[in-house]
Amino acid sequence: MTQRKILVFVLLLSAFAISFAILTFDVLGEEKVPEVYDVSLIVRGKTGEQWESIKQGADQAASEMNVDLSFITLSEENNLSEQISLIQREYDSGVDAIVLAAADSNGLVSTVEQVSENIPVVCIESTVNSAAVKSYISADNYAMGVQLGQEIVRSGNARKRLAVVESSAQCSNVQQRRAGLMSVLDEIGGEVISWTLPDESSEAARTLAQELRPKSVDVVVTLDVTALEAAAQAVIDEQADYLTLFGIGSTGKVASYIEQDIVNATIVQNDFGIGYLGVKAAVDSLKKRPVAPATVVEHRMINWKNMYDPENQRLLFPFIR
Repeated sequence: MTQRKILVFVLLLSAFAISFAILTFDVLGEEKVPEVYDVSLIVRGKTGEQWESIKQGADQAASEMNVDLSFITLSEENNLSEQISLIQREYDSGVDAIVLAAADSNGLVSTVEQVSENIPVVCIESTVNSAAVKSYISADNYAMGVQLGQEIVRSGNARKRLAVVESSAQCSNVQQRRAGLMSVLDEIGGEVISWTLPDESSEAARTLAQELRPKSVDVVVTLDVTALEAAAQAVIDEQADYLTLFGIGSTGKVASYIEQDIVNATIVQNDFGIGYLGVKAAVDSLKKRPVAPATVVEHRMINWKNMYDPENQRLLFPFIR
């Protein structure tokens, strides 16, 4: 073979090798570049500690699953019209999925059904009463209510004058908690009255303080963390040391109230897990993976005797991981 032929052969072989390398790089490069998913998490309350643990869980999932996560709060607690506007805004902006803590389980049906025709909607904490919801992640709210009722009975407070605080009553999780609670208390046959609270925490505390002044009850039971904090503050403001307070939910304030023996017991759910699994369900849906219609996370009854047990600390103190 002449030198010229050898040179031509080498050039052709080099060109082929370079072309193959470029093609292989392009193919592999395309496979290795992960898709970024835009997901909006819209909660039913204002910025505050009660949502921080859910946000932490959602942020953790987002960092693991290549999600650009927007965490969106309301200007007023459980503001239905505002939440509808936010859902529509995020949908119009082109997000891939919405994770939602519903402010009104019936009032959001039409909006969620419209949006879910094109993108998945996953509900956490409080759901929307529609089959259009792709998945719902929460604790077993009915069981939480039952456990709270059993703790009231166990502590000897079931036959005392008892008030159940009605707040966030348009939310499915609170409705289920109340049903579970009353399934226990109705069997006892004690005196149970209802107090209706506004959703705003400052107004709720003032309303509760007014209710406490006649000293018409011995026990107060709340079914969400905003009402629990408001009730504890009212007990402090009115110096109602005679009152026994039970509730559902956890924040740093609630932990402090348990330490001070203002809150007798609270039922705490795994908010971090709810946030994490909510984002995961959205991503799984986008990737066409199987998604369970409902996922139940753990919950625990916590009082001053067991609040420092390792597993309880993990749930009660949302900023300690």
